[in-house]
Amino acid sequence: MDGAVDFDDDMNMDIRFHGNKPNFDLFLAFAPEELTPALQRYDNAGKIFFEASIIGKAANGHNPVVLAEFGCEDAFFNNKESQKKLDQLFFKGKFTTGEKGNASTSEFSLSDFSARPEAGIFSGNLTVKNFESPEIEMKVRSEFDLDFLAKFLNIKDLQDLSGNVSLTMNFHDIVDLDNPEKSIEKLNESYFTELDVKNLTFRAPGFHLPVRNVNIRATMDGHEAKIERFDLKVGNSDLSISADISDLPAILHHTKNPITAHLTIKSALLNVKELTSGDTLLKKPIDEQIKNLSMKLKFNSSARAFTESPNLPVGEFFIEDLYAKLTHYPHTLHDFHADVFVDDQDFRVVDFTGMIDKSDFHFNGRLQNYDLWFLTEPEGDTRIEFNLTSALLQLEDVFAYGGENYVPEDYRHEEFKNLKLHGFADLHFNRGLKSADVNLDKVEASMKVHPMRFENFKGRLHYEDQHLMIQNFSGKLGKSQFTADLNYYLGPDSIIRKRDNHFSLKASHLDFDELFNYNPPPAGKSTPQDHEAGFNIYDVPFTNMTFDFDIGHLNYHRYLIDNFKVKARTTTNHFIYVDTLSLAAAGGQIGVSGYFNGSDRNKIYFSPNMIVQQVDLDKLLFKFENFGQDHLISENLHGKLSGKLTGKVHMHADMVPIIDDSELHLDIQVLKGRLERYSALDAMSDFFKDKNLNRVRFDTLQNKFDLVNGVLTVPAMNINSTLGFIEISGKQDLNMNMEYFVRIPLKLVTQVAAQKLFGKNVEPDSLKEDQIQYRDDAKRTRFINLKLSGTPDNYKIALGKDKGQ
Repeated sequence: MDGAVDFDDDMNMDIRFHGNKPNFDLFLAFAPEELTPALQRYDNAGKIFFEASIIGKAANGHNPVVLAEFGCEDAFFNNKESQKKLDQLFFKGKFTTGEKGNASTSEFSLSDFSARPEAGIFSGNLTVKNFESPEIEMKVRSEFDLDFLAKFLNIKDLQDLSGNVSLTMNFHDIVDLDNPEKSIEKLNESYFTELDVKNLTFRAPGFHLPVRNVNIRATMDGHEAKIERFDLKVGNSDLSISADISDLPAILHHTKNPITAHLTIKSALLNVKELTSGDTLLKKPIDEQIKNLSMKLKFNSSARAFTESPNLPVGEFFIEDLYAKLTHYPHTLHDFHADVFVDDQDFRVVDFTGMIDKSDFHFNGRLQNYDLWFLTEPEGDTRIEFNLTSALLQLEDVFAYGGENYVPEDYRHEEFKNLKLHGFADLHFNRGLKSADVNLDKVEASMKVHPMRFENFKGRLHYEDQHLMIQNFSGKLGKSQFTADLNYYLGPDSIIRKRDNHFSLKASHLDFDELFNYNPPPAGKSTPQDHEAGFNIYDVPFTNMTFDFDIGHLNYHRYLIDNFKVKARTTTNHFIYVDTLSLAAAGGQIGVSGYFNGSDRNKIYFSPNMIVQQVDLDKLLFKFENFGQDHLISENLHGKLSGKLTGKVHMHADMVPIIDDSELHLDIQVLKGRLERYSALDAMSDFFKDKNLNRVRFDTLQNKFDLVNGVLTVPAMNINSTLGFIEISGKQDLNMNMEYFVRIPLKLVTQVAAQKLFGKNVEPDSLKEDQIQYRDDAKRTRFINLKLSGTPDNYKIALGKDKGQ
């Protein structure tokens, strides 16, 4: 350094600096401490020079002129570890404060910058004028091997790096630091950038698959930036991206200029399972494959919105097309389109349409105050309004995944036509989601398989503190019209539960057969069924919960039931308690209480206490199962039934009783009854040649029966019937093995003997209606005691008396 300073003349300076160094160590000494370990990896050398001068006054408002020139020749940097070398480094630099000696006239330039990597070239020029509103001009051209770059820079995060990259850049711009939006008004910038990456391959330590065949070609010409090609392969998956943005400099300058961006994504195969199978112990892979993916996106906004929007970029977002096929969701997504407006606080879906196979959907809605969702501890309210329509919605298309269909079997092939769904949801935040209210005010649709229409559906769902409430959920579906309410606690700690779990259903009419498209089997035919094959309610967890049902008219499998009212409850140990059940059916009244024990799902039992009044057995159609064969209780016995039933009944999963290992006690009375095709009477046809045994009427049948393990025990009883008055006792199992003791008036036997003696052949008249004969207790009656044993196909009759009588 040499020169002079005149302190009396406003510090008038004329100072000059000179410097020459054989390496960069002096300059590197000024680097931040955190860079020192990295810089110490390199040896360096070269011819480095520095020339500078300060001329002019520096006090009392004066600024001297600073001029500096620097550069190097034949310099190199060598990595001590990898022995990768960057040599033939050359550059010239200049800095001056200009004629005014301040930032507005300052200028910096770096010219003829060049270097030769081991495989490649690098050259460039940089000029910066006016540091108050910088005018920047830069030109860069480079070509180098990525493997060399990784080893030269000691990049450990990328392994097995290979490929080539070339970059050409021409950049001319003005940056107004005080008014950036005016920068483009001052100068028509010149931008040209071309990036070309070929055959890039690498491994990342945190990812289990290599990334290979990365090829990128991106250009920027003027204001428009394009990614013409961005291809890569990861495992068996491939991805291809192209994009463009209409005015990249406007984004850099934060202007209000309108911007349009396009993005196209294509893939022949995305093997999601392979991509997500890195550490299967920490996270289960997603078992899915996406084939023939094609997606086109568009975004209209202002340049400033890309960088200054506090949440989502403000503007209009489009899905112009989407097509994809999935493996485990075996359907084709196609013709997807969307138009979405994003504001600072509101989010509006103008139209979102698409098709899944043949099903279509059209969605629009609004989200208010979505900005709360980006806060760590949000406070406030947001509202979502939604409207969904569909000309055709096939449930099998939408809700089947991985070979499993999540729609009830009766509705899996259902189709909804002209679906309309509308509602809104209010979300309340208090440092997190506090509560949610969902209101549904319209559900309309027609169905094909179940020829019904949804009408007048509405209701409210409220969620707060792990408590779910459904209030006044009502609607009309075909003949059925109902209102339902639900309280349910979803949390693990029942101690903090605010209200009991409860479900109630009130319906003026509920047609189960119409809702589930029930088709009864042909009359008189009963085929064996696998009653354990279907859904078993005891496979799901139970909770402590109460139930109320109040149904004016119920149609269930041909049962026509009126005034069906139930109060029931469940417990966590798989018990169902029927506290009260009452109904009007088959011309009479039925009341039931008792409980189901499902603690062992393979041994379900029902302990009933049933009161029956004046029920018409022809209308009851109570079905039970015996050794794999279904039977109806009204197949033989007809009349008006009253009485009481208690016991312990073994049940199938579908609630059909298994009589062969159950216990029932029946105290019944049947008035104005009849027996049809009753096996015990058919066996004694020889004793009643002139009687209609297919249809035997009686006035009253009253007794206490026991049905234990499939064996029906009949205590002695007198029956006044069209056969005459007879006494009967005994037992019969449900496999038709009989042992009956019958006391027949001797008068009847005498008539039969006379027919045989005189050779008369009197055939019974199956259409003849005989009169009921009553026993006269005032007269002495002589009986003959018979024992009937065997089956209807193989039996014998002999004299015998019931020892228990």
